[in-house]
Formats: sequence, structure tokens, C-alpha cells
Amino acid sequence: MDEQALGTSQSSAAPAALGACGRHSLVVVTGHEPGRRIPLLDKPLVIGRRTAADLVLPELQVSGLHCRVQVDADRPALRVTDLKSTNGSFINSRRITGSAYLAPGSLLAVGQHLFRHDFEPAEPGAQVAQEDTGRATSVTAWLPAQGQDQDLQGPLRLDHCYRPAEPPRGAGFATLALPGERVGLLLIDVCSLHLHAAQHAVRVLRELRAVHDVSGPAELFGLLHARWRESDNAGLFFTAWAAVYDPATRRLSHACAGQHPALLRVPDGEMQRLDALNPPIGLLPGTAFVEESLSVPPGSRLHIFNKGAFEFIDRSGRRLELDDFEALLACLPPTLGSVPEQAFAQLRQRAERVELDDDFLLVRAEFAA
Repeated sequence: MDEQALGTSQSSAAPAALGACGRHSLVVVTGHEPGRRIPLLDKPLVIGRRTAADLVLPELQVSGLHCRVQVDADRPALRVTDLKSTNGSFINSRRITGSAYLAPGSLLAVGQHLFRHDFEPAEPGAQVAQEDTGRATSVTAWLPAQGQDQDLQGPLRLDHCYRPAEPPRGAGFATLALPGERVGLLLIDVCSLHLHAAQHAVRVLRELRAVHDVSGPAELFGLLHARWRESDNAGLFFTAWAAVYDPATRRLSHACAGQHPALLRVPDGEMQRLDALNPPIGLLPGTAFVEESLSVPPGSRLHIFNKGAFEFIDRSGRRLELDDFEALLACLPPTLGSVPEQAFAQLRQRAERVELDDDFLLVRAEFAA
């Protein structure tokens, strides 16, 4: 049967539903109108071949009323219920029985159509308002804007993929505009499974607004270490990776604080691990932080990420390691869309569990010529 335009009773101009501190939508990956975004409202979305469905897919592989997708107000994943369809509904290539959750970035297959779940966390004001309930997600205001092809940070072009776990685990990222057109980069990852871990990340990164100049990541770590001592913050501390880039000299100063290295790939070269090692922030009194620096050739690409990006169990029962993540990044074509989004999609296809056990945060910085 020839495909016809997707029919839906929910207007594409309507705002997406606000659930779990964010807005949800389904994006057509394959099928009719690839790239089309279908916002999800408070009312469940029924997908099927009949005109009675909210989203009509006129193809033989789709049952009359095939499946139902709905927002749960307290979680970033969507609930998908198969309505006893003949050919089944699939999440990340796995057929579901009854109901299952579609995590942000995961794929839903209905007939020949493939949809990606996009989740846009709420604006910073809404996140801060959630702090008293323990449901703050992270400070996405600090993340580089998505879908733009301009130099967002002067000498750096940034792209990212962020998907929170449930509850959010406390990963966050900040950029700092420093004197002399220098740029500071900071990723933090709160070391706790407590509900307040994400709130702690919100507070830490929000206070960076008061940092107007640092000589390098070691000084930045020292400021954070003095302010966010574990003994003063209910036992919460965090790991971090930071860098300061000076476009005038093309020098990148970098340091880790209890965190794995970032990965730098120079043009036509192998990945380099940037791992000037230090203890976590806020844990050991009297820590003197150290940093290293290197020259960055034009067109180099820097990948900064939290442990949730690669520490999970795959379908064979093996826990992935940094080597696996590095190999995946090295094989992704840098010119096809968002590399962080591609990495997330491929990793979720390999994962044993659909649900995220940890936040996924990957930032890529490309150095201008």
C-alpha cells in the first residue's frame, strides 16, 4: 500500500506535554515525513491504521488500533502499551508485551515507521522550582544550544546529548566566558544515588555565574573544592573534568578530579586521553590540584562525558568500558548530524536494559580554524 500523509488529531503546532520537568515528542526517523515532530499532550496518543486513531499510519503492517503512548508526569520515559496488535510494537528492536517504557532517545517501531522519543527538559526556572520535591533534572541552561551551526562559544563549536535517568543522578555541564576570549569547560557528576544529587548539581553550576576569571582548571577546582566540601553538604561530593582554552595560543589546559579522561581527536589522528589526575571535589581537605596543557590543532574535536555514557551492561551481559566508548566515537562519521545523538542511539541499541541507570551526558567541542 502506498504511504499517505500521517493523520493526527493532535495539532503539530500545539505545545508538547510537560512531564517530569520537560516536554515530550515523537520524531519520525523512518517512514512518511522523516524528521516530523509529533508533540505529546496530556491525552494519550493512540497509533493505528484506523481513522479512529490519533496518529493514523495507513499501512498493512499496522493494526487498526496498534499501540498507545502516554506521558507519566513523574518520569522522563513514555509509557507505551501494545493494544494486542498483530505484528507487535518494538522498543529498541525488542517486542513489548503489555506496557513498557520508552526512554528519551530510544526508538519505537510500529510497522514500517520508526519514531525517536525526544525529551526537552524544562527551563531553568522550572527546574529550580522543583528543588524542594527532589525532582530537579539538571541545569540544561548551561548546555550549548542544540541544532545550531554557528560558533556558539567563539573559538569553539559545541554540540551535546543529555538524557536524565530516573531519578536524575546529578550530571551537569557548564561553559564559562573568560577574559581574552578564553573559554572554560566543566563537567560534574555528583557521586550519590540520593534524590538530592541532581539538586546538588543545580546549585553547584548555578553558582558558577559568580566566577568571572580563572587561570586554568586547577584554580577552578580549588574554588569549587573550598566551597563544596562534602562535610558541609550532607556527604555529597562530585567528580569533574575541566579545561580552559586560549584561542590566542591554541593551548588547552585540562584536569580531572576523580573523573575519567576526556577524549581529544586531532585531524587525521588517533584519540588522545586528557587525564591530569586529581581527587574528587569536596572530599579530601587540603588538596592541591594540578593541571596539564597541550597545543590543539585546528579542526580537533574534544569529547567530554560522564560515566553514564559508557558504564552499562550490554545484551551479552558484559559491562562496557572506556575503550568501547572510545572505539564507538572514533567510528562515527563527524559530518552526519549530531555525533552525541548518534552515539546515544547506538549505545542504547546495545544496552541490556531500556531504562537508563545513570544520566547520559556527552558534549563535543570542535576547535575553529
